[in-house]
Amino acid sequence: MIPNELADQARAEVGRLKDMQDRFLQTYKQLCVHFGGPGWQKKKIDLVFHQVRLEVVPIMEQAGLDHAGVQALCSWAEKLALQQ
Repeated sequence: MIPNELADQARAEVGRLKDMQDRFLQTYKQLCVHFGGPGWQKKKIDLVFHQVRLEVVPIMEQAGLDHAGVQALCSWAEKLALQQ
């Protein structure tokens, strides 16, 4: 068992992380629409995702995020964007 204080801290951090993931996913989908148009899911998805990554990855890496982590976050966003 962890102390209540640490459990509360972890819950708060996870809540903030979930909010940020939701916002990032929304932005990622907006970028997909920007590059691929309204029906982007029915177009060349790999090209749309590539164009989005060309813009997003440098921004995230300049902010200090790890390259592998950035790629994983983009893959996560792409998977969810296609499911929704």
